Amino acid sequence: MNPNTTMNKIHISILALATVLLTPPFAREAVADEVIILAPAQSSLNESLAAREVRRYVYLRTGGLPVIKTQSGAAESSVILIARKDRPELKSIVNDAAVLEAVAALKPQEYLLKKTGAHSLLIAGGDDAGVLYGAYAFAEKLGVRFYLHGDVAPDEKVQFAIPDLNETGRPLFALRGIQPFHDFPEGPDWWNTDDYLTYVSQLAKLRMNFIGLHCYPEGGVGPEPLVWIGTKNDVDEKGVVKSSYPSFWANTAKKGWGYSPTKTSDFAGGASRLFADDDYGNDIQAGLMPLPTTPEECNAVFNRTALMMRRVFAQAKSLGVKTCIGTETPLTIPKAVRADANPQGKTDDATLVRELYEGMFARIQRACPVDYYWLWTPEGWTWSGNKADQFDSTKRDIQAAIDALAALGKPFTLATSGWVLGPQHDRAALDAFLPKDSPMSCINQTVGHAPVEPSFANIVGRPKWAIPWMENDPTLTQPQPWVARMRYDAADAKRLGCTGLLGIHWRTKAMMQNVSALAAAAWDQSWIPASYDTKPAKPQVVGDGALGGSVAVFTAAVTDTDEAPVYQKVRYGMNGYNLTVPDGTYSVTLKFNEPHYGETGKRVFGVSIQGKPVIEKLDLFAKVGKNKALDFTFKNIEATHGALRIDFQREVEHPCIAAIVIEGKTKASNQLASEAFTRKINCGGENSRITKPTASPAEARRRARIGRCQ
Repeated sequence: MNPNTTMNKIHISILALATVLLTPPFAREAVADEVIILAPAQSSLNESLAAREVRRYVYLRTGGLPVIKTQSGAAESSVILIARKDRPELKSIVNDAAVLEAVAALKPQEYLLKKTGAHSLLIAGGDDAGVLYGAYAFAEKLGVRFYLHGDVAPDEKVQFAIPDLNETGRPLFALRGIQPFHDFPEGPDWWNTDDYLTYVSQLAKLRMNFIGLHCYPEGGVGPEPLVWIGTKNDVDEKGVVKSSYPSFWANTAKKGWGYSPTKTSDFAGGASRLFADDDYGNDIQAGLMPLPTTPEECNAVFNRTALMMRRVFAQAKSLGVKTCIGTETPLTIPKAVRADANPQGKTDDATLVRELYEGMFARIQRACPVDYYWLWTPEGWTWSGNKADQFDSTKRDIQAAIDALAALGKPFTLATSGWVLGPQHDRAALDAFLPKDSPMSCINQTVGHAPVEPSFANIVGRPKWAIPWMENDPTLTQPQPWVARMRYDAADAKRLGCTGLLGIHWRTKAMMQNVSALAAAAWDQSWIPASYDTKPAKPQVVGDGALGGSVAVFTAAVTDTDEAPVYQKVRYGMNGYNLTVPDGTYSVTLKFNEPHYGETGKRVFGVSIQGKPVIEKLDLFAKVGKNKALDFTFKNIEATHGALRIDFQREVEHPCIAAIVIEGKTKASNQLASEAFTRKINCGGENSRITKPTASPAEARRRARIGRCQ
C-alpha cells in the first residue's frame, strides 16, 4: 500500500450489478491498484466480460490496475457491484430494499447505476446485455467515449472516485444498430475478420445490438459472396457449397461505380509502399482478384466468406447482437444458377424460386446461422415506382421464401426491408400479407434527405425498423456531419412507433459522430425541443388525401395568375399526397406560392412523384419571389393500382403547396375504353376553386373532384 495514502482499501464487487468506485471531491481518495473487483462465483460470460472491461477502463483513466476476484455473499465495507438482477448474492450485499426493488424491476437490456453508500456503487443489469451496457455506461462516466472504429480515452489521468449516480438506462427501441452497405471500397467490402469482430464488439459498447447486411445477387456490383444462391443438392451438411459462380467484393483490380482498375504499385504519394501485391481487397479474395474464374475458385470465395461470417455472427450472438443478411425480392437468379438448376427450362420459375430459397436458407442455417433474413423491395421502386404486376410478383416471391423457411423448421425469422417500405399505392401494404413476427423496415428515400417513412404509422402488431442514412453514397469522399439529422430521424422513428432504429452507412471512422449520435438517440431523447411534436403518429388514411400538414390562409395579392384565391391558401408541413385515380397516364401540375418568407433560404424542399424525384432543392422565393404563382407540370406520369403518390422532402422549414391538377387518359380495360380524366385538388381549402372546362360525360362518370384533401 502507498504509505502516503490514508484511506482504507476499497473493494469493488462486480456481481452482475456493476459497482463503481469513484469518490466525489469531498470524499477520501482511492488507489485503483488497491481496488478489488468482485464477480459472482458463477459468472456468465458477459458478467465476466463486464468485470474485465471495468478493470480495463479504470486502468486507462487512472493508471492503476484493480484486481478481479470471485466470492459469493461476502459483504465489504465499500463495494461496487456488477451483476445480473437474478443473482442471489445481491441480497447479501445490498441492504436497501428500495434498491433491490429497482433492480428486480429491470427488464432485458436495462441497467441501473446506483450509488449505494459513501464508497460503493451498483451497476446492475436486467439480463446479460444489460450488465454489459451498465459497465460501458460506467466507462463513459470515467470520460471514455465509444465509436464504431474504436475507443477514445483522455490522456490525462484522474483520481479514482465514486460518482454520485442514480441512473436507470432504458432503450427506446428494442433493436439498435447499423446496416453497413457493401458495393464500395469505403465500406464493409474490405472488412476482414478482425475488422468485423472489432465493430461488432464496439456495437455493444455503443449499446447497440444489431448488424444487417445487404447482398446484390447479380448486376453491376454483383454477384456478391455474402449470400450464395443454389439448391440443396449443391451444398453439403456443413454448409460447404459444391457448385457456384463467380462472385466478388470491391477490389483494386475490378472496375466499379466511380472506380477504375489500378495496380497498387501505381499509387502515388508513397501509397504504393503500403501494399504487398498489385491487387488489394478482402482477405477472402486473396489470389482471386479481380474475381474467381474456375469452379474451384468460385466455391472458395463463397466458402471463405461463410467461414468468416460464422465467426463474426458467433461473436455477435455472445454479445447479444442480432444478425441479418438478405437479398432483393423478387429473387434475382444468377444466369449460371438458372442454367444449372433448370437446364431444359422444364421447371416453372415459381417452383425454381422455392427450391432456391430452400437451398439458400439451408446453407445459411448450416454455415453461418443468423437471426433474420431480410428481403428488400426492388431498388427501382424508389426511382420510378412500381408497375401494376410488380407488387404481385413480389408477394409471390415472399410467399416462396416463407414456405421454404417453414420447410426447414424456421431456423431464423424472415424480415423485409428496401429502398421503400412497400408499393406506391400503399407503402404499408405488406403488413396485411406477412406473418406477424416478420419485421418490416426500409431506408429513408432520396439518399437520406427524406424523413422516416410516414407509413410506418399504418403498421401495427409487428416489429418495424426505421433505417435512416448516416451518410449518402454520392458524397463518400467528403465529410457528412449529419448529427442533427440522426436526432430528428430518431425522434420521428419513435413517434411513428418503430421498434428498431438502424443506420445505413459505408465508412467507419469518418462516420464516428453520426453513428454515436444515432446510438445515443436510441436511449435518450430528452434533448427534443418542447415545440417538436412527439405525440405518437396516427395511422394515415390510405387511398386518398394529404399525408399530414396544416392549412394556412393569406390575404396578400398573388400575381402571375388569374386564380389568385387558390394560391392564397396553402397546405404546409405535409409528407405528401396519396391520391385515388384510375390507372392511366397523366400530366401532373403542382401549383406553388411563397406566401410567408421574404428572403432566400428560408423554405427549401424537394418533390417526388410515384417515387421518382422531380424537383430538388426548390426555394420558392429564390425562384420567383414572394406572393407569385409558380407552376410545374410533369408529363407521362403513370398511375397504377388506382393510386398516384406525391412525396415532399423537407430540407429547410416546411414544404407548402397551393394546388394539384391531374389530367390525362385512363388505361383501357376489357370493360372500359380509355377515357379522359381530370382531378383538381385545392390543397388549402374548399371555398376556392380552380376553374376548369365543363366536365365531359366520361369525366363526370369518373367523379373528378376538386376540393380540400383531409
